[in-house]
Amino acid sequence: MNTFTKAIFLTLATGSVSAQNISTGGALRAQVAEASSNSPPQKCVPDTRPQTQSKTADKTRFRFNYEKSDVVCADKDGITYEVGEFDKVNDSDQCAEMCTNDTTTFLANVIRGFNYDCDARTCQCLYDEGTIVSNSNGNNAKKFDYTNYPDRTRKGIGSIKNFRRSRGSYCFKLVGAELTGEGLELFQKTHLYLQSFDA
Repeated sequence: MNTFTKAIFLTLATGSVSAQNISTGGALRAQVAEASSNSPPQKCVPDTRPQTQSKTADKTRFRFNYEKSDVVCADKDGITYEVGEFDKVNDSDQCAEMCTNDTTTFLANVIRGFNYDCDARTCQCLYDEGTIVSNSNGNNAKKFDYTNYPDRTRKGIGSIKNFRRSRGSYCFKLVGAELTGEGLELFQKTHLYLQSFDA
């Protein structure tokens, strides 16, 4: 069996494309068409891998990945996260920017990801249970239009590993954070300063 025949056989076996779409030149076209039909709408999700540069969190660059449509992000047990929500957000790129730069430095450094609801135009920045507070020791909730931290339901903890159905919402997971430019320079200076105490 040659390689092309094996590829068609495997494609049919996995059921990812119907037999009607398979032809000598059409197998790849059918797979590409199927993949693009599952893509989120461009007006809601202009970039499936948005990157933001924090203005406060030690000049860190945050990288997010689009995970799934018509869902909200959840932890390994399927429990949704503590959220800080912004209203009137135009798209997922603006949502990523707001979760990075319109929150406190502390919250930017502990974000898990975000949900963007295209129909409601809301952006939910996602945090582990107990991260958002509003008490005499501090208030990192005041920048949001809404937060679910006061309600008594259990909130998610740990990395995004699961989803809950929610029509019109898009789940994005934080996949990387790296120091850049000034942040890296600040880190190096701090490291040298701390080493001076060991001498």
